[in-house]
Amino acid sequence: MPAHHHSEAPLARSALDAYVALLDRSFVRIAEAAADGRSFDRATVARCAAVWDNNTFPLFMTVTRRTALRRERAARAGLRWMAGLGEARYAWMVEQSAAAGHPVEGLIPAPPPDDHSPYRGYHGTLFPVSGPLTETAVDGYDLSRARLLGLEVELSGTRLHAALEVEVPRVYGLPEGDGATGHPAPRLYLRLDEVSVAEFDAGPAVTGPLEWRADADGVDLRVAGVGLLRAARAALTVEDRYWYLTPAGRAADAATPVERRPGRLGRLGRNRRGRPPGPPFTVREGGAHRLAAALVHRAMLEIRMARFPGSASRRTILEVCRIFEGSGTDLLAAARRGEEGGRALIERWVARGGDAWAGWFAEQLALGRRDGPTGEWAERLADRLRAVPKPVAGPRPRPERAAVRLLLVRFAGHGYDPTEPASAVVHLAVPPEEAGPWELVVAKVERLERFRLDAAGFGATGSGATGSGTAAPVRKDGGRLTVGAGLALEWRSGESGQVGGGARESVHDVA
Repeated sequence: MPAHHHSEAPLARSALDAYVALLDRSFVRIAEAAADGRSFDRATVARCAAVWDNNTFPLFMTVTRRTALRRERAARAGLRWMAGLGEARYAWMVEQSAAAGHPVEGLIPAPPPDDHSPYRGYHGTLFPVSGPLTETAVDGYDLSRARLLGLEVELSGTRLHAALEVEVPRVYGLPEGDGATGHPAPRLYLRLDEVSVAEFDAGPAVTGPLEWRADADGVDLRVAGVGLLRAARAALTVEDRYWYLTPAGRAADAATPVERRPGRLGRLGRNRRGRPPGPPFTVREGGAHRLAAALVHRAMLEIRMARFPGSASRRTILEVCRIFEGSGTDLLAAARRGEEGGRALIERWVARGGDAWAGWFAEQLALGRRDGPTGEWAERLADRLRAVPKPVAGPRPRPERAAVRLLLVRFAGHGYDPTEPASAVVHLAVPPEEAGPWELVVAKVERLERFRLDAAGFGATGSGATGSGTAAPVRKDGGRLTVGAGLALEWRSGESGQVGGGARESVHDVA
């Protein structure tokens, strides 16, 4: 559905209109973020899809209420529940509902401000939350012996970001007993925004000093003598069961009440204080509408696979958005026709999917079917779809030119298995042979032996990034893959594409 931008948009006609518009707008926004490989915004795709993890069924319940008054009351409750997750969620709702022409401002109250202070878990143990990278935040850890576990550098839309995962030794003492000595070493997760420099030349295992300097111009982070990151901002998340024994933890422990704060969601630190009780999650009218809700929910889960770089598929995302475009508005109309309307809506989605999506719909219908007439109808439909021959896609040629969008490196022993080899995932934006959007190609390398990165080869860096992408030559020679002068990956290569002990390397288009 088209987006409408208003400088002074009038209040929505009803909360129900705004509620339905948010689902429709989510598919539009996701499709915009995935429209071109040069500007593929994985974070926006995953964030929009994640909204509907626990909001799809309340919406479908709302539109099937028997009276307009009940639908309006349920819609307001559903919007309050959606917004109650925190300030970021509410800001997203305000922005997207306004773009859809049905602003939520004035319909529901804004949630209370997020609480970014440390919090206590169910057993009274204090946990930290994400915050700026400061000397105080890392006091208690030996950064001179950091072990690099993961590196991610990515163009999200037009902005370059980076993330580091490192394991560090403790310099504070642990309590005796309680299995403390066997607990894994602390891990630090650093997020760097608006990166202007990202340079690495490293092997599969990296251990050394983690040094950083912050000033008014930003943050410089030097990694074990093999990498340099320069960014406008850096945030830190600490994963340490015994954080409360660090100097910062002891100070927070003394200032934080012992009783567990009501409504906090464990270690995630999300502020749920004041979040209203959730609306009913049961679709009351017609089994077909419950089945339709399950299909939309699973479609959003399909899209949210973009969270995992190795599973990001631009083409799949766009296809799902095409199939389920306008599903909120369509469901509102279908609900007025009862069971018949719900079945017709599902049939319409199946028809949009065509042969390529017949197998997916058959699988989802089998998972979501119910006893009774709806279940029998769903089984007949699934049987018909299983009989549809699956289209066979031909091999896609390896790209000759591309622009790097993402590099993810998992260093040796990234998991808790020290024998786990290093690996890498790369996203490449590939220009079309003729006019049209660029594709997204995913390259995966196992048993990585060495990599070199200069983010200047990403085609856009820092606050002035355009995200337009500059295609560079892609070359694969034995156990080496290069993209221009900005990226080189090396691995132990065997015969016929084998990489060491049976592992495989592949450059393939999953988009």
